[in-house]
Amino acid sequence: MSGTAQAQTIFDKGLRGPVSEQLGTISNLSRLFEENPAPTFVNSMLLRVADAFKDGNLDLRVAIARALSQCGTHLTLAFSTPEIFRRILTVSHSNDPNARETVLDVLAELSALLPESNQCHHLIRESLSTNHEGEFRATCHALKSFASLSRTFSESIVLQIGKILEEDEASESRKVQLCSAFSTMSATAQVVEQVFGIADTILPRTISDEYFHAFIDSTTSLCIEIRYAISKQIGLLLKLLTPSGKDQPPSETRRTIILKELKRLAEFPTIWSEEQVKIFLASLKPGMTSRSLMDFFDATTSLSKNCPIEILYALKNLAMSNTGYGSHANPEVSVRFVYFASQVVCTPRAFEKDSPETIECTMMAFSVVIVSTCTCGKLKTRLASKLFRAIGDLLLAFPYTHNVFCPMIISALFSAFDSPVTDDSNQKERLELLCRLVDSEKMYIPEIHKWACQVKNEKKKLFDTYPSQFSYLILAVGTSLPENCPQVFYDECDVSKYETARSAFRNGHWKSVASPNLDALNLYHMPQFEKKWIIALREIADSEVTCLGLDNLEKQQNHLISALSALKSAKSGSRFGADLRFPIGMTSAMLSSSYAHFHLLSVLRPFLTVLSGALQNDSFFNPVMAKRFLVALSPCEASINEALNDWSALCRASFCADSTSFDLITLYYLRVSVLLVSVRVILKKQSPDNIVQIPPMNSARTCSLLQKERLEWVIDKIKYLRYEFHPNINTIKLLYTITEQLSTIPYMLPRFFFHQFYHVDFKISTTPQIEKEKPINVMVGETIPIRVDGAISSTHPSQIRTVIVFAEVTYHTNHSHNQVLKEVVDQIDSKYFTAQFLLSFKANCDVRFRIEFIDQTTRKQWKADGGTTIPVAVREKYHQTEFKRAGAVPIPADPRYMVRSTMFNPEA
Repeated sequence: MSGTAQAQTIFDKGLRGPVSEQLGTISNLSRLFEENPAPTFVNSMLLRVADAFKDGNLDLRVAIARALSQCGTHLTLAFSTPEIFRRILTVSHSNDPNARETVLDVLAELSALLPESNQCHHLIRESLSTNHEGEFRATCHALKSFASLSRTFSESIVLQIGKILEEDEASESRKVQLCSAFSTMSATAQVVEQVFGIADTILPRTISDEYFHAFIDSTTSLCIEIRYAISKQIGLLLKLLTPSGKDQPPSETRRTIILKELKRLAEFPTIWSEEQVKIFLASLKPGMTSRSLMDFFDATTSLSKNCPIEILYALKNLAMSNTGYGSHANPEVSVRFVYFASQVVCTPRAFEKDSPETIECTMMAFSVVIVSTCTCGKLKTRLASKLFRAIGDLLLAFPYTHNVFCPMIISALFSAFDSPVTDDSNQKERLELLCRLVDSEKMYIPEIHKWACQVKNEKKKLFDTYPSQFSYLILAVGTSLPENCPQVFYDECDVSKYETARSAFRNGHWKSVASPNLDALNLYHMPQFEKKWIIALREIADSEVTCLGLDNLEKQQNHLISALSALKSAKSGSRFGADLRFPIGMTSAMLSSSYAHFHLLSVLRPFLTVLSGALQNDSFFNPVMAKRFLVALSPCEASINEALNDWSALCRASFCADSTSFDLITLYYLRVSVLLVSVRVILKKQSPDNIVQIPPMNSARTCSLLQKERLEWVIDKIKYLRYEFHPNINTIKLLYTITEQLSTIPYMLPRFFFHQFYHVDFKISTTPQIEKEKPINVMVGETIPIRVDGAISSTHPSQIRTVIVFAEVTYHTNHSHNQVLKEVVDQIDSKYFTAQFLLSFKANCDVRFRIEFIDQTTRKQWKADGGTTIPVAVREKYHQTEFKRAGAVPIPADPRYMVRSTMFNPEA
């Protein structure tokens, strides 16, 4: 029995049990849909749930409504929509308002299946006049769901909503609930005009702040949803914020509400007119409360992002003429002002028309405000993170060596560590800022590295309090430990040792720091997975090559093979196995690179030593020896290509990597590519003019910049590999230098090696289904349809644009019949997809289905993890006439399967 069939059987059994078992079964509905996102399964389960809703009691109906609310978009996979709605709507004729309440809640969750259902629309209209509070709440829920999907329903219901909001008979609590329908309404221009007409009627009245907030919030959400009414909503809010004539200014509560909505609309600065910005900025008054100032500066911060140049200049004038808010008594206000001002001055266009002297003078004045804020005492963690993020943006936007105010700010950051008291003046947030500077700009590295070493020597207690941050600063990219500095910084804490080793891996200090710290860890009491992980990291740390040689490369390969074995062992026996896919892939790629370097070096070594005399560029030059060198070098191309393929596969499987990690993986791929180009240039298979181009980095980090600088140096040397007739000893020496540089550049393990921030998961189900690895039986030459249903679960910020389903048919014996079919499929709700294949088979084989996809942002094609395999058993067709021709006796029929005598078949 397949997994889905077994799940359906268990579900049916639970629904036939007592009430408690029924409730427990229904509560598992979302989990079942998550595990089996196949349309046939979802449809059959929803039909069962609809039957249970129709025949069950009130408790079961409430449980069904709650369970459906947790199922999300999986519900859209159902296709027997009319039948599901018919069974549910049967309960709507009940006289019990609680039963009708559950019907409306269920319809709200299933609205995406049949948004244009006239029967549902009529039920919602009728239920708006109910006296039962629960039914009215469910009506508002269903109204919001259907109005967000059906434009015709929105047009027909908006006037009825407005009538209820305008009349005095309805309570304000009901009006507040009803206002939420506007927020997601599928609105036409006519509907928008009607909503603003309702606003002109309601807002001048005396209404409660709660009602005012609910209405303004929902109409702002509506304008954001449809975009083209944003400018009109801005004008309405500014009119409420700064009334003209004899109108009273808004109360502090309403001012806060209006500013919060303006902050949301400030996310679209290009829609604001210059006049609207001036009106809004003029609303800054000296007597404003702290709450209003906080909302005001939050809104101006949003306005400063990607705004037109006229608005940017207005914001800059506001920031520079109101620096006093940076010293406000309330740190919530001062930090927000500093953050707003830093976003403005860090914009490259802010000082386009200013002279260097003006810029220096302006920034010095602003730096005084920053230093004052830095030294005002300890802030809340949230505020401190915001403040030091703004300071980091400022220090990275202005070069360290060209501006005198940058050292002044750095000194202010260091001053917090003069106190012997730990966790004082937001020391952790300051250290995180220093780590960001070291990670992003190499000019800051020498001073910060020197300061961190000084803290280690003079303030050991402070150093031990923040092991992760200080170890990262001491082991910054391109630095080395002082001679008197021990390699193990923290003798008593295993966690600190591991964090130090991780920082050493990321910054290229493998053998010198990572290896001794990992060796100092006690593995005796560790769980099995963690133990194998540490063992693998030890082997990786010991695999660093600092001096090119055949023995060193052989040792590197042995270490990487041991690390690969430990990682694969940990993946097979742990629920964290999915997290080891990238470490295994990168270790395997490093091993392939080591094999390629070993092969190339073994070819170069004889010609650089004992045979070098015959390749000197003089009268003793032997062209036969040069040809022998080219013959020996030719097989190296294949081994380098294998390494290149491994790094290419790793790049294509790294969609979930952060930008810095992907930059590093790309640069490691280019290492091998540059080596391949060098070999092909010597073999005259490629022109030295067609050199490798380094693509722009997604994130300019010091680790990737160091790798990029080394690669640029090597690429510049390729043109000198050109020769006219035969390669000589100078060509071979240059190839050896290139190989040495590429093999000894320290790898820097990307953050993705240790931690994965995003995940993209493809769940695949096939029809016919596999039953416990049993093969599907087909006849030879028979064409069968195979349907692949998939669901996408993703936390990645970039959407998936296209899904490509591959069907790889692999025969057990004759591989010449192998074939690969692919189908590009469209997505449903950006989450589900279906592909169908018509396949015919000649012999026993396996059909493996795997997924590749193209993302919306980069338009690159990526490989997804996992897949599913269907074993196929092919049977030959035997005919009785063939036995007779061969003189064989036909096999008698099995009496167990013979047709017995019946009234329709009297002769047996």
